[in-house]
Amino acid sequence: MAKNILWAIVTVGVMVLINWGVASFFSGEFIEYSFLLGVVVMTIVWFFNSKGGYASNSVRLGIQARTGLKIEEEKQKFNPTVVFYTAIGYTTVALVITIIYYKDYFTG
Repeated sequence: MAKNILWAIVTVGVMVLINWGVASFFSGEFIEYSFLLGVVVMTIVWFFNSKGGYASNSVRLGIQARTGLKIEEEKQKFNPTVVFYTAIGYTTVALVITIIYYKDYFTG
């Protein structure tokens, strides 16, 4: 349990630092990049924690073409981690804050 809490804190810390760096680099506000960064991090974590899918199939098909040996297809599977759930939480909070921050812009 303590290990999961530590990973969640580290994940939020890294995401905040990356967000601050991106906002500074593009001379923007922190909130402008928060939601986008959350989506990007969620996608990256999902990609590296999943099995099967497009990348695995292309490697499998390439090996079959070169060797002529049949390799069983791996079923697509995703194992969510604390980092993924933390990224979902960060993205959700960023979306809510962004909507509140830009509320006047959307309502006129």
